[in-house]
Amino acid sequence: MTLVKYTSIEIQENHEPMVDLSKYGFILDPKYFQQKLSAEPRLFLRKGTAKKLVQVQKSLKPWRLKIWDAFRPRAVQNNIYQKCWREFKTAHPDWSEEILRLETGKFVSPPYEKSRIPPHATGGAVDLTLVDENGNELDMGTEFDYFGPESQPLYFEAHRDKLNIVENHRTLREAMLAEGFTIDENEWWHFDWGNQIWALKSGQPLAFYGEVKVDFLSTIT
Repeated sequence: MTLVKYTSIEIQENHEPMVDLSKYGFILDPKYFQQKLSAEPRLFLRKGTAKKLVQVQKSLKPWRLKIWDAFRPRAVQNNIYQKCWREFKTAHPDWSEEILRLETGKFVSPPYEKSRIPPHATGGAVDLTLVDENGNELDMGTEFDYFGPESQPLYFEAHRDKLNIVENHRTLREAMLAEGFTIDENEWWHFDWGNQIWALKSGQPLAFYGEVKVDFLSTIT
């Protein structure tokens, strides 16, 4: 996860609506609902972000996008943060609280810092992968939410015996970058558009997606 520097980016909210991704032709696999970390089985993004993903998918035919997670409110963010914290604490009982905080923060934004908007809370962050024409996920070297160095987008570039993984990463990364998304340095599956992290990484002076409140669900039909 990008350093807290992104919180200094000003947001000029464009009030773009949220949309249900089931209407956009993607394969949806809501991991956090399946893990009982979220009570919402549907996946949502800002309309402009969803349209950009449609263009990405068109550029990748015959492959398709499988989306694991999109918008998430802070309550779900907290559930994921606590899960990641517990996993690190179990795996590394010698780690101090400070190290646990730093390592957990690489993968999951702290949920309740008022000055820090988790990227997924904006509707402009998405976690996804590629599947072939038979619906099989391409080999990316790790599973979704694998919390280790192997999940870095460029980790396998140095492993010439993993050329298929390198090519799969490159295909997804280049398609997303071509449509204006930015990548995450720790999670190959995470991409941003329109939020503060996107603005920081792409050199934009402003973000146009701020935090989305969960009451938007009352407008979704």
